Amino acid sequence: MRTNNSGAGQEISKAISLMHVTHLINSGKSIKETAETYGVSIDTLYYYEKLGLVVPKRNPYNSYRVYDSADFFKLNVIMELRAMGVSLEDIQEYLNHHDFKSTLTLLDKKIWSLQEQIDKLTKQQHDIVQELKYDLIALSDAQTSVMTIEELDARPCELVSTDFLFYEDIPYAFAQYMAVNKHERLKTLRSIPTYLVDTTQKVNGCFPSKSIMLYTGESNPKIPYVLAKGLYACRTFKGPFLECAKVYDEMKLEIGKRGYRICGDPIEMCLVGSYESDNFEEHVSRIEVPVKPAKAKDQKAGKQAD
Repeated sequence: MRTNNSGAGQEISKAISLMHVTHLINSGKSIKETAETYGVSIDTLYYYEKLGLVVPKRNPYNSYRVYDSADFFKLNVIMELRAMGVSLEDIQEYLNHHDFKSTLTLLDKKIWSLQEQIDKLTKQQHDIVQELKYDLIALSDAQTSVMTIEELDARPCELVSTDFLFYEDIPYAFAQYMAVNKHERLKTLRSIPTYLVDTTQKVNGCFPSKSIMLYTGESNPKIPYVLAKGLYACRTFKGPFLECAKVYDEMKLEIGKRGYRICGDPIEMCLVGSYESDNFEEHVSRIEVPVKPAKAKDQKAGKQAD
């Protein structure tokens, strides 16, 4: 009798197992159907399986993958979290420890992550607005190309190099500086290449630089190098940057006529350059020459020279 009962129990177990398999096959979905349901690739589901996120059962007759209701529950959660930008690593941790507390922890973590992204995007928006403002101001000033005498505050600059460099070597110097100083990225469209130049000589028609800097117009106490505060003769002009030396020579004459004298090396700033346009005629540059009021005898000598 025991033997018969045992045999009957095995038959019942087989029947139940067969019912489960039949239900799985009839109600489950293939990997292709599942991928189409979620609008993802089959490779994505393979990858989820490799990570252990969703491991579908196999059809015992042909070993094909069959996704059941439990798999779709997990996939619903995964797709929702992925749409929220949650990493697969965090999703895996969440599914392995899935309770109400972990749900709150996950959502709280995502809120902080989103706030960081919002702050970053807000800063990017500010930077783009500033770049647009600088470009518009540069174009406006270049229309008149007149020399002005301005009292300028000290302005922080990032000192890139004090080596003599040819102009074609300067872009690499900027990139190398950013890499060495661990900057987030090279802010080529929001930094003004700035040069303190030596007017006692010319190389290929240009004044060689004593210092190469990046100026952003933003106050930063962490940057020790500054453009000195003082009185400057300033002129913004449109055209190739290589014309800076010619424009400086013109400014020297006007500085004397206005009753000032030069008291330091000029600063050349490339306001709109090759990063913004390949057309040299669209470039805009600015020259700032430190000046002081000339003494009476200097003014008299300047008038006699006229």
